[in-house]
Amino acid sequence: MTSGRIPRGVKVAPLSKQSIKQKALIIRDRIFKLSPNQPIDLSRCLEHRLHELGVVLDIWEIEDMPDVEALTNPDAMTIILRADTYDALCDVTDPKHFRARFTVAHEIGHLILHEGFALARGAIRHKHYEDSEWQADTFAAELLMPTPECINLSIEEIQVNFQVGYKAARNKFNSLK
Repeated sequence: MTSGRIPRGVKVAPLSKQSIKQKALIIRDRIFKLSPNQPIDLSRCLEHRLHELGVVLDIWEIEDMPDVEALTNPDAMTIILRADTYDALCDVTDPKHFRARFTVAHEIGHLILHEGFALARGAIRHKHYEDSEWQADTFAAELLMPTPECINLSIEEIQVNFQVGYKAARNKFNSLK
């Protein structure tokens, strides 16, 4: 293990942070057709752009997935969101809006990065760069907050410019040091 991190997900093919970031920037540019400094409208992207590419969005009731906010099945090209996560994503006044945005970006990361894997958690020890959850988090951060556009920004500027929560902006800011 590196950095004392305990893997949260399953072991997948190793990917470097740089390769994951590159994939996220390609998705921003080619799939979502965003300029580098433009925040991503994830509800629109889920409902329209990803649907056009064959991705199925399914919304489940809270009681059907009480312990999980979202799931992805890359092989079935399906993202499943819990109803309250979807509602928060679509409502900018919802206190969970920013978390929902990161959750959805994270699930898109699984979809892009993890074809051929059943994404259930396991007890197999592995390095952080082989961890499905670390990879999806890294993808989500880059999809929402492109590194080149965050350089020289304050935490607050990252928050405002890319419509993310304080924790995500702080993590991005700290990663640029």
